[in-house]
Amino acid sequence: MATLPDPTQRLTGADLEAFRHMAGARAHAEGRAALGEVYVRMFNAPEVARRVGALGELLRFGGALPGDVRELVILRYAARQRFAYAWAHHRRPAGPEGLDPATVAAVAGDEPPDGLRDDLAAALVAVDAVVAHRSIPADVQERIVAAHGLAGAVEIVALCGLYALMGYSVSAFDIPIEDGLPQPPWADGPGR
Repeated sequence: MATLPDPTQRLTGADLEAFRHMAGARAHAEGRAALGEVYVRMFNAPEVARRVGALGELLRFGGALPGDVRELVILRYAARQRFAYAWAHHRRPAGPEGLDPATVAAVAGDEPPDGLRDDLAAALVAVDAVVAHRSIPADVQERIVAAHGLAGAVEIVALCGLYALMGYSVSAFDIPIEDGLPQPPWADGPGR
């Protein structure tokens, strides 16, 4: 196992301040008082944690995409890559952002959920293109841009990149899903 130690007892000054800021910014979104373990372990390289955390905070709390699109993108990417950790952390926020349980469950499958708004359906196609290392179809990008601007199209791809980094970190350093979070609907095993 290639685990990383918990560095929180060694953090001081700006690193400790950044840690506290990240925990506070994310606590309201996930309904948890603690910072997710992927970020905790990332603080073994505090500058990396700060910069990755800043990107995550921008995309999750200050981006162009509405919450339902953002959470759908994250859940679809997590399902396609079988990143259980990301799924576990975003399953709960999906509901308050407007995604019903049937849609969330369907996102984990191969077929797109029935009855999605056009911008949500386009976002799913875009995520699938990213995962397949293909260009987003022009008509799909046009639909995303019409709904959320060019920034929205960029953010969909950036979310995939951010959650790839998180997923790789979880896998590489054996970071488990924290207790009390929902497990994904696939059976590949916990934590990845």
